[in-house]
Amino acid sequence: MRVWPFLLVCALADTALSSNTTSPLSCRLGVLKDLGWDIHQTASAPGLYNTDTCSNDLPPIFTYNQGVENRMEILQRSESALRSVTTKCLVSRQYRESMEASVGKLIQNELFEFPLKGNDPRDPFIPPAQSWVPAGKRGYDIPRQSISTAVDALYTKPFISECSAAAQIAQLALFKEHYGVFTDAMLQPQDIGIGIWPEYIKNPSIQDKSPLLINSKRRKQALKELANLGRGAFYGQSGYIKPYRNLDYIDSMDNRGQNFVIVDISPNAVAAIKQRKKPLKELSRLSRSVWKRYKRKLDEGGDKEQLVTQMELEFESLDPFFSEIEIYVHPLKVRTFAFHLARQFKWNPRTPFTFEMYEDFQSGYFHNRYVDYRIRQCEQQPYCRKIDRRTFIMTDNTGIPSPQVFGSSRQCQSALEGSQ
Repeated sequence: MRVWPFLLVCALADTALSSNTTSPLSCRLGVLKDLGWDIHQTASAPGLYNTDTCSNDLPPIFTYNQGVENRMEILQRSESALRSVTTKCLVSRQYRESMEASVGKLIQNELFEFPLKGNDPRDPFIPPAQSWVPAGKRGYDIPRQSISTAVDALYTKPFISECSAAAQIAQLALFKEHYGVFTDAMLQPQDIGIGIWPEYIKNPSIQDKSPLLINSKRRKQALKELANLGRGAFYGQSGYIKPYRNLDYIDSMDNRGQNFVIVDISPNAVAAIKQRKKPLKELSRLSRSVWKRYKRKLDEGGDKEQLVTQMELEFESLDPFFSEIEIYVHPLKVRTFAFHLARQFKWNPRTPFTFEMYEDFQSGYFHNRYVDYRIRQCEQQPYCRKIDRRTFIMTDNTGIPSPQVFGSSRQCQSALEGSQ
């Protein structure tokens, strides 16, 4: 069933700029307001306030003064505000509630299982019947009808997923919860997919390589970058607890590593990360150092269960990073890094484990699509957009996407011209 999106209401603080509610300026100010900005006319110098949105919970403020700036200048400032880190952090901090909702629903689904033990590689995602379909040669599954119905099926129906696909699912569910009714209006099933990691990263929403806050160049400094932005930057960010040594040192393939999504983080943990020059590298080194001592104790005949308990307690006492960040890992629900490092020692004691952070390309893709969709919807612009090199989709001037998928830009543009 197709979702009929709500019309964008460009509600401004006054009527000075809203005489034409479909003008480029009114639409952009309307989207800013919809995203959580306060929009005000002022008799003073125009500007932006409360822009540090990752570090506080205050709404950012956009003021304008028609006495000292013309509409084009206000338009340019509103466009810059839409693409700014302030807006991206505003979105990121809003993820907290959506993250808790999506993870909570996934955890409540007792029919959401981990694969039975077996030889790798295994299919990391066996979805509920009739809700997801294989995506041809792309190596992963896409929603059968819509993203919303496919995600909703994961909340209630039986399915199997390894932790890698489960991290993908948790993020996708987060975005579905956050964007609500607009999810299926602004995106098509072909935009996303769940499955084998090397193929997952080829899906259009990842291949677009539009980060929200972290791109490939900043990946090794991701923890530092996020901490410098503030607590609100961490929600929904994903990463990997990975073995330091190769697979020859892995005893339990089912626990060779843990893909995670950050659900919550304390201000204390953010401050501790911020104080480190290279937190990813330093915390990984600390993890290796603790492992080395406990491995020696194990080799000397120490009781593994007792060592696991002691290791978790030691990690909790070392740094807030290990004890005050909550991460979702399937099927272990929401726990801390201290818990996971100690657990990894239980199953794979011959290697230490370190940390890796991923880019937030899918988050950036969803955000950019949302902003573009709402502006075009407000301006009543019909348009074609590219999903991948062989898939194009048309959206009419009311914001309703066509159910038909086109094989080329020319075909889509021809259909668009014929509809006007």
